[in-house]
Parts: sequence; C-alpha cells; structure tokens
Amino acid sequence: MFRKLDRYILKKFFITIFFALCTMVMIYIVIDLFDNLNKYLDAKTPVIGYIVIYTLRIPEIISQIFPLVVFMSLLFTLGGLSKYREIVAMMSSGLSLRRIAGPLLIAGIFLSCFHFYFSEIVLPVTSRKYQQTRRHYLKKKAKVKRRANEIFSQEGDNTVYIKHFSRKNNSARGVSIQEVEHARIKFRIDAKKMRYEDEQWLLEDIIRRDFVDGKLVYSTIDSLKMKLNLTPKEITEVEMKPIEMGYFDLTDYIDKKKKMGIDMDKWEVEKYSKISYSGITFILLLIAIPFSTGRVRSSGSVNFGIAFLFAFFYYLLIVMFKNWGAVGAIMPEIAAWVPNIIFLGIAGYLFITAKS
Repeated sequence: MFRKLDRYILKKFFITIFFALCTMVMIYIVIDLFDNLNKYLDAKTPVIGYIVIYTLRIPEIISQIFPLVVFMSLLFTLGGLSKYREIVAMMSSGLSLRRIAGPLLIAGIFLSCFHFYFSEIVLPVTSRKYQQTRRHYLKKKAKVKRRANEIFSQEGDNTVYIKHFSRKNNSARGVSIQEVEHARIKFRIDAKKMRYEDEQWLLEDIIRRDFVDGKLVYSTIDSLKMKLNLTPKEITEVEMKPIEMGYFDLTDYIDKKKKMGIDMDKWEVEKYSKISYSGITFILLLIAIPFSTGRVRSSGSVNFGIAFLFAFFYYLLIVMFKNWGAVGAIMPEIAAWVPNIIFLGIAGYLFITAKS
C-alpha cells in the first residue's frame, strides 16, 4: 500500500507533468502558428479554423513531447524535494532511494503504457481529421483523394488509381487509368509500375483494354509516357502517414504491401518505433531519479546538466538508428530497439550504483 509520503511525491509529480505539458503544448502551437501564419492568412482562414486545426493537432504534440515532459517533470519534482532537504529527511527516517523511487517507477510503467495506448487509439483518429481539416481551410480540395492508403485522381473523364506510391523515387505500383466517354469506358490501362520524370509519367509493363463497338481489344505495351494532371507532390499531400495508423493497422498495411514485393523498411521502422518510443518514458524516468535526488556524486546544477545531456544523446541516437533502418542499413527491429536497450543499461547502472 502507498503511504502518505508516496502519495505526496506522486501528487507533486503528476501536477508538474500537467503544467509542463500545457506549457510545452502552448509553446509548440505558438511556434507552429507563426511558421504557417502566411499560409492561413492567404487562405483567409476564419478564427474557428485556427481553433479546430490546433485542437486536432494537440494529441500529436502530446505524443511527441510526452517522454521528455515526464523526464523534465521528475527532474524538477525530485530536484525541488532535494533542494529543501525533503529527500534527506526521508532517507534519515530509514527509507532507501529504491523505496522512495518505487512508486515513481510504477508510475513510469503506467505512463509508458498510457503513451502507447494514447498513440494507438487517439492519435491516428485525430491525425487523420487534422490533415483533412487543414486541407479544407487551406482550400486544398485536391482532385486527388485517398481511401485507406490507395490513391484516386479524377481529371475530366480520366480516373487514375494507384495502389502504392513511393516518395523516395516518385514511383508508383499497381496503377490503373481509365477514360470514360458518354458514360462508357473508352479504354483502360493497367501498369505494374509508373514513375515521374521530366514532368510526365512513364508507365511500364502495360496491359491496355480498348472498348470498340461493344468489343474488347487487348494489347500489351512495354512502356508508355503519359501527361497526367497529377504530380508526386499532390499524391504525397494526401498519402496516409504512419502517424495516422495504429500499430496493428500499420502491421496489416505493411503485410499487404510486402506481398506486392514493395520495400517497406521505412514503414517497419515506424511500426516498431510505436512501441519502443513509449518505452522512452520509463527509461528517461529511470535516468532522472539518481541525478535529481543528488545521488550521483556532483552538484545539483551539474547533475541537471548531465541528465539533459543524456536525454539529448538518447534522442540523437534514436534519430540516427531510425535513419539507418529507413535506408535498409540495419534491420528495422534493431533500428527501433537498440537505443532503448543501450540507455536502459545505462539507466539501470546509474540507478543501482547510486548512493542509497
């Protein structure tokens, strides 16, 4: 059972998290607003538009900054207790550092689980609505539409359907183009591949069906260049992002694309990162405890600086490994989990060897 002392520490910790989260979200919104203000002004976005857009953006912001906010909150909570000798008083009464930290470690596990389920359930829904709302208020009602992550484009009597698009090399797979004339299909082209070059599309491995006088005529073509009123930029703007899918939806999507022979390394890194990123919360909390309580042999201000340096290198390592995984230099699982494993080892060592 938790003692009054445990409740006292946890209350301070969670209150600090709340106010730190509110402050960081507001700072993030203000910076983003100033970065994009010209776009909104040019589109004559009404006040309600700003409110809706940034309300829907809040879950994404929370998901991104949550581990760092928890880390900072614990540093300030325990740092404050150490400053006023409350930690010393607790330990003088016979409590060890591990006993004091016990409820915080349990809270860290809870917060990591909360972050995962928040990112799994709330974030995908609000991210999709955010993208749709932003396009609406910026008057980007494009002819390009999306269903799941398949792309549809309507231009005049032509319809373009794309099963998969790669931003890396501006190429598409599973392409179907058909032209309708007087409510009847005039022709249909199915291409295995299509890539954008010199402001036009090059289609490869083509089967063409022409409907002439009620008859169906087949033909095969090695390659064909077509000028479509469709650009890679327009496709990218409506293409679903990993953040718009939960872990399980993303797993299903990756499996479908891999069956088509598509390289999904970058997406797999994002998939495994959805779990590993939530684990950062607990690991940073484990790092913060010995530094913020003065259990590491150094002055308080130096300890704070070292703790933030640890967090900086942790995030730097995460970015480096994700980039290596995205280009296929290392396995996606390694890219997502190795930074956590390294810093979990470091955090465990600091916690175990800290002065009791």
